[in-house]
Amino acid sequence: MITLLRADLVRLRTLRSHHVVVAVLLGLVGLITWGSMSDAGSGGFDSPSELREPVTASVGILVAVVLALFAATRVAGEYRYGTISQRLLAAPRRTRLLIATMTTHAVLGLVLGAAALGLAAGIAAPMLADKELSMELSLPIVASTLLATVAFSIIGVSCGFIFRSQPVAVMVVAGTFVAEKLIGMFIGDAAAYLPYGLLTPLLRLEGATIGAGAAAISLVTITTAVTGLAFVLFKRRDVTP
Repeated sequence: MITLLRADLVRLRTLRSHHVVVAVLLGLVGLITWGSMSDAGSGGFDSPSELREPVTASVGILVAVVLALFAATRVAGEYRYGTISQRLLAAPRRTRLLIATMTTHAVLGLVLGAAALGLAAGIAAPMLADKELSMELSLPIVASTLLATVAFSIIGVSCGFIFRSQPVAVMVVAGTFVAEKLIGMFIGDAAAYLPYGLLTPLLRLEGATIGAGAAAISLVTITTAVTGLAFVLFKRRDVTP
């Protein structure tokens, strides 16, 4: 297992495109935070919850969704280029291989989420201090934000193994947001329990209709269910799409 994890981490570290994704993502978080905090204190934009939203949203939504797309394309890409067969020859136990991949992307989600949150907080804190304002970024909110990045990373990996096609996996991850909006027209407040809908209460954003605790439990449940489906299909299907 340690060898599989190490090999997966080496692949992440050695591809230049991965570094570009991280740099662009952190840059966007920094720009969003700086731009938002520049307006702090004006036009009634001064309450802790309002000041906190650009930080938690940029990390808990932007970073989480990009990580899901990244994981989905990376895993599905192994089927596209046939490298999944080589990996299984080196590590025939499929369960261990899938766990290693899940763990790698979960750690990536945690580390990148923490880095993005730290960057955003580092930019926002001195800007708000100059205006005698605070966004009150508490430990539960930090934990919820990191849960979002980790959960969506795992969901992205699961989609890659389930659909085994980069375009389809990306379409499912991105299209789920649109689908939730359409479904919400018929199921009303129940849409808050769908994956993207759960980010609003989880990150304490305006418009939440359920509590953060219920959102966290629901997101973990959905992630577990999708992961379970990926395990079942990966163990039973041939590696050839």
